[in-house]
Amino acid sequence: MEATALAAPTDRQLQTVAADAVRALLPASWKVAVRAARRRDVDATLRLTAPDGRSADLAVEAKQRIEARDVPSVARQLREIEASTGLVAARYLSPRAREALRAEGLSYVDATGNVNVSVDEPAVALRAVGADRDPWRTPESPIGSLQGLPAARVVRALVDLPAPWKMRDLAAAAGTSLGSTARAVDLLDREGLIERDRRGTIQSATWDELLERWAADYDLTRGRRVIRLLAPRGLEAVERTLAKVRQPYAVGGSLAARWQLPYAEPTTALVYAPDADRLQRALRLTPAQTRANVLLIEPRDDLPLVRAQRRDDVAYTAPSQTVVDLLNGPGRNPEEGRALLDWMRTNKRDWRAR
Repeated sequence: MEATALAAPTDRQLQTVAADAVRALLPASWKVAVRAARRRDVDATLRLTAPDGRSADLAVEAKQRIEARDVPSVARQLREIEASTGLVAARYLSPRAREALRAEGLSYVDATGNVNVSVDEPAVALRAVGADRDPWRTPESPIGSLQGLPAARVVRALVDLPAPWKMRDLAAAAGTSLGSTARAVDLLDREGLIERDRRGTIQSATWDELLERWAADYDLTRGRRVIRLLAPRGLEAVERTLAKVRQPYAVGGSLAARWQLPYAEPTTALVYAPDADRLQRALRLTPAQTRANVLLIEPRDDLPLVRAQRRDDVAYTAPSQTVVDLLNGPGRNPEEGRALLDWMRTNKRDWRAR
């Protein structure tokens, strides 16, 4: 089942979409039927009947959109229905919303083909993967990703600096416009990653999940100039030279993580520099198409250098930047990123501003 350019299904049509999706994944000997709900607090009942006559009823909640922040209230509503398994049918469910539904033990189907249905008796376990982007999103729709620079700057501020945050203060700290800040905050609110009071002030942020969410949309090299270099005398020689450099830069990746959590010996240096050519000359390294052990990256703005930390006269990226770079890196980098994230959870006072 794939989304097309057709109009988005209505709430009533979503009931049929759910039934068709489940029917397509079950053996032909099973029966699937949509029945009118006997209660006003659910939209329909989806009955699954096994070949031996055993059946299960799923209480269907059909909505155009369900955000991660909506899942707890939907779960409470569906749990009040005894002897029923809850199933959410939606036009589109974001990865974050699907994760929240699974955590609540709810089944789901969306119109792009994302399916997760679990029933204990008779035993049913159905899985299918659809879209990770809303195909019906319009230019007027709220933003759906953290790919842009303004969103990334807002994330870094929320992770690195403690709440509470008024919108204007957050925009100033992140270096973003009030409008782009509001759009990023709206996405984070919809995905249940921040908590706001009635006045809209951000009272808290789930910073570790926020970093993982940013990492899902992050691309280390997108829109950035990358120069691959060979350091024949090794990475320690590169760091010794960087300690004498006076131009802006920040070392990231495994070399930066090493200060918080020693891991296997780094084999590649990741270095951000607003003027990559100038830093290359200072390092006196030559380009290498193969066997490069230094990646010199010229970012679109100074975000990777924001709140950099100096150790032994060398500037290293902040842990929040280091984690996201590692989670999107090659080889063992993602494993290093997860280890660093665990370290950050238990050592928040060592890296977060107060």
